[in-house]
Amino acid sequence: MSFASLPFELRSLIWSLAVAPRHITINKVRAKGSFSNKHRQQGKDILYETSSTPPPALMHVCSESRQQAPYKRAFTAGTEPRWTWVNFELDIFCVSSLYAVSDMLSHRSEIQRLQIRTDDDIAIDWYEAATRYNGLSGVYQLENLGEIQVVLEPGDLMWGDVFKDWGLGRCPQDNITFLDEGSGLVLTGDQLKMVGDWRVVFSFDSEGNPPDPDRLSEEIAHVLDDSWHMTWAQIHELD
Repeated sequence: MSFASLPFELRSLIWSLAVAPRHITINKVRAKGSFSNKHRQQGKDILYETSSTPPPALMHVCSESRQQAPYKRAFTAGTEPRWTWVNFELDIFCVSSLYAVSDMLSHRSEIQRLQIRTDDDIAIDWYEAATRYNGLSGVYQLENLGEIQVVLEPGDLMWGDVFKDWGLGRCPQDNITFLDEGSGLVLTGDQLKMVGDWRVVFSFDSEGNPPDPDRLSEEIAHVLDDSWHMTWAQIHELD
């Protein structure tokens, strides 16, 4: 029996099973020449929006697969517009710089899943960008974010502070995770913050042994509790 001879309901089910989340990057190609700040803010220097992500396989199989595929044309801005096939419910939009989120704001109400890396934030430290230079403004403008994954650079624990002190837009905190590519660990924001606090206030014992992981939260609370320590004024009185 050929695929074409299968009942339509079965063929439709097979097409739906072929749909999978994709990682999508979006870039704006801008025209050369001088433009006023006003025209740049209006996007009149943009030729088109493009993506390096290949189109979904279903869009290349046959006319029926294209009709059944749950994708729409998106990112069509510019004077020479093109498009990218997108499933906003499944696809994960990826940025390698906090400021790159602004390239996706033409669909601010539709993007639901975001992955953030900061390996391209070379000109300015990403933490400074996030906390002092409005680097998170694009994330705040994504109106229906339901999931965020932050890929951590080696040893980078300061996202825990950003998570606690600044937040990541409208995304529910329970749906924000932090991926340490080196170890493969996936941490919640609270877990990452606790690890960062431990690194700042706690040290290995005299024999080089780490603390008991089951008591880590207790150790941090103990060290942060000022009632267990003398103030500088009290220490001065002892001299």
